[in-house]
Amino acid sequence: MKISLAPLQGLTEFPFRNAMHELIGGPDQYYTPFLRLENDGTLKNKYLKDLHPDYNKDVPLIPQILVNNSTDFLFLAKIIEDFGYSELNWNLGCPFPMVAKRKLGSGLIPYPQEIKQLLENALPKTRLQVSIKIRAGYLEPDEIFSVLEALEPLPVKEIVLHPRIGKQMYHGTADATIYEEALKKTSHILGYNGDIDSIASHQALYSRFPDCRHWMIGRAMVGNPFLAAEIKANQLMDTGKKRKLFEVFHETLLTHYRKVLEGDGHLHTKMIHFWEYFANLFEDSHKVYKPIKKSKNFNACHAAMYYAIRNEPLKSE
Repeated sequence: MKISLAPLQGLTEFPFRNAMHELIGGPDQYYTPFLRLENDGTLKNKYLKDLHPDYNKDVPLIPQILVNNSTDFLFLAKIIEDFGYSELNWNLGCPFPMVAKRKLGSGLIPYPQEIKQLLENALPKTRLQVSIKIRAGYLEPDEIFSVLEALEPLPVKEIVLHPRIGKQMYHGTADATIYEEALKKTSHILGYNGDIDSIASHQALYSRFPDCRHWMIGRAMVGNPFLAAEIKANQLMDTGKKRKLFEVFHETLLTHYRKVLEGDGHLHTKMIHFWEYFANLFEDSHKVYKPIKKSKNFNACHAAMYYAIRNEPLKSE
């Protein structure tokens, strides 16, 4: 069984991945937040830095790209290959309207023939293996089936399905029946992503899909960096050990961003963003997050974060 950390923009860049891999472990592989080209065809340095092997030593990493044409696909594939990677992941799942309305991410799912044509043009021109992360659809949950049909003859390494539609964003629940039906319509390896937030939720899905080889977890693992390790061990980590490890993990992130961000204002904003998720590690997530979110400056935020880390009860299943 393989467990991976799905990418979240602004959160799971190399500082998070490195700290998690070195201090906690659990995931078998990690994905970069998607690389995308600017309107002028350039790639921001922040994407190159996050991808660069110097910042990802010993981390099993798969770069992810966001494109809708073979020219951009091959441009990014060349950069990824030159950095020494052997695989890229194509994002056909991003639900955010600013992305989807440009026929990127989940916005491309209603156009299966365009997806097929892009890959037919690109795959013979790259040595990289290509995997795909995709949603059930953009507007309707049956759009995935036409895409799977289009992909069937192509040498795609793996498809990871998140059984929500793009228009759902992250609301409602992931519909595992869509994944179940998709299994019948493809010969490709089909991984699962969506609503795995505990040992129990994973066990329920694993019991239903015992042949699934790849479980991808995103938001829930950012909120609980111990989740993959706990799923593999089939038991919760000792709370005392978890609290100490989380403090070291958190301090590692804080130390990095204190060095690279300009001023306490930016650091304050960054840590509030992390704690949108980290608060879910605690029994009363609302109580934990409220003083952090409402803090007027970084010093107040720092005090609230470390009070929670050292005093608030950790969540148990």
